[in-house]
Amino acid sequence: MDKQVYMYELIEKWEVSGLSKKDFCHHHGITRSNFYYWIKKWKNRKPEAPDGFVDITPDKAAIFHSQYRLRYPNGVQLEVSGIGLNQLAALVNL
Repeated sequence: MDKQVYMYELIEKWEVSGLSKKDFCHHHGITRSNFYYWIKKWKNRKPEAPDGFVDITPDKAAIFHSQYRLRYPNGVQLEVSGIGLNQLAALVNL
């Protein structure tokens, strides 16, 4: 198993364990410094886009006020107008 996958699985187990980081590390035989390192990487990972979605990174200087229609894979449609790309990106990421 890939070390990153293994550590991310451990972090997810720790989140639901109710244990402190110190106790969790002691119980699983890992150093706290190593665990903190992987937690930082885990928190900074780029969220994976669900199937059918495209990552939008709008140019902060370019704001377009237009009409947009988003159609999600489950059939839900969202129509908005009068907002910029930054606001649209925020709606997509909800």
